[in-house]
Amino acid sequence: MSNHAVGPLQPVATDQSEGLYVYSAVLDVLGYRTRLGKDRKSGRADFKTDLQKALSALSEINDAECRHEAISDTIFLTWPNQQSFVTFLKLNKKLFVSFLKNGLFLRGGITYSRHFRSGNVTYSFAIATAYELESKRAIHPRIVIDENIIETFRGSDGALDYQGLADSGLITKANGTYFLHVIDKDNWNDLYNAAAELFKQDSCDLVNDEKAYAKHVWFENYLFQFSPNRHKKRYIPKATLL
Repeated sequence: MSNHAVGPLQPVATDQSEGLYVYSAVLDVLGYRTRLGKDRKSGRADFKTDLQKALSALSEINDAECRHEAISDTIFLTWPNQQSFVTFLKLNKKLFVSFLKNGLFLRGGITYSRHFRSGNVTYSFAIATAYELESKRAIHPRIVIDENIIETFRGSDGALDYQGLADSGLITKANGTYFLHVIDKDNWNDLYNAAAELFKQDSCDLVNDEKAYAKHVWFENYLFQFSPNRHKKRYIPKATLL
């Protein structure tokens, strides 16, 4: 475990001058610069419209419950209620799905640590650690969850609802990394159609761009790992011989 771990009974509200312990998510909009460049060339604002539609998933959120801010290609969320982590995960899932349906992948990190904000000053271990997870661990279109959160729930001796977290179906694990599970039986077809359309939309820009192409491949594999529909065909063409 890394040195930013917190114990299971860390107070949510302590000395306000030192900040609070909060869950924080830092989410990056993939393909932001490419889409912005297309708007600049076309003289239209299609990308801005898609961003506004995607962010409408946050329109009913009370700012006192979840402070959120979108700056350029990054979305910041802070959630102070330690007991309602599952609700925070559901919000991040809703946001991920909303962005994908509007033709955009998200990549992010979620952590729990100290956070101070007063006026225009923000001093936050939570945001810094979430950003590190997003930039160094997520790699793919997914939202990585700090393993210390999982261990805190597991070791809380009932003070936190670990079983409820496990039963939520919102966390999956691959190669030692926990990340938000955005797929369910009710949204699979919608996610499939949105991801296929996004690949089609990006296909010209993906040629010879292996890093961007790999993100689509990873998400297609993730979709089909949890597919309830065995008759659906993969939308990314297979490799071919000369």
